[in-house]
Amino acid sequence: MHRVLAAVLGALLLGPFAAHAGYLIVDDKGEQVLLSAGRLKMAPSSGGGLILMLDVGRGRLWVADPGRRRYWEGSIDEYCEGVRRLAAVPPDDAAGRTPQVTVQPTTDTATIAGLPTRKFRVLADGALYEELWLASDPALLRELIVARAPDTFGRMSGCLATAGSGRRVEATDEYRRLYSEGWPLKVVFHGGGGATPGAAVARVERREIPDAEFTLPAGFAAVPLLEVFGRTAP
Repeated sequence: MHRVLAAVLGALLLGPFAAHAGYLIVDDKGEQVLLSAGRLKMAPSSGGGLILMLDVGRGRLWVADPGRRRYWEGSIDEYCEGVRRLAAVPPDDAAGRTPQVTVQPTTDTATIAGLPTRKFRVLADGALYEELWLASDPALLRELIVARAPDTFGRMSGCLATAGSGRRVEATDEYRRLYSEGWPLKVVFHGGGGATPGAAVARVERREIPDAEFTLPAGFAAVPLLEVFGRTAP
């Protein structure tokens, strides 16, 4: 009887705190990303902003506003449609011609946040568009579910690029294949004329991450995506 009670008590105590190995990734601005079993959670370090959780394997995500206790959950395609509506960009907008994109691996390497990286150059119509230092640590790529990364991240970054500058580099198959090479720890943009450093990863820390970090917030109201962003549908 004591053994049965102990087993039941152990299940009750351990069940809610189930955790998986993962990573805490912190950039040089203090922003944090939690990565575990193909799930990424991004929340502002200062608090008060939106929280986004992306499931790479399932191609789904949720966005939550803790301040107003509301959230939206759906597919990447549904998210992209909402972002386009927010930016007032028609789905078939062709303002930005899709350039010819070439990805060049280089022999340049660097250790960033304790991980070895290799530099890749992205050219758009022959001009340098972006430089990325990608980490290909096997354990990191397993957590990322790298086999699904090109499709999931490619669709996400492609729709955001279309809704923004219209340069559509990120929407090309050539650019999407970068995500199968590794995780970017440093990015330098050249698309606007001149080099513009993006956020660089300052720390990568292996840790156990509770599954609860990636579940929908309890007690929040489900609302349309535009309402999470503080807008109403037209």
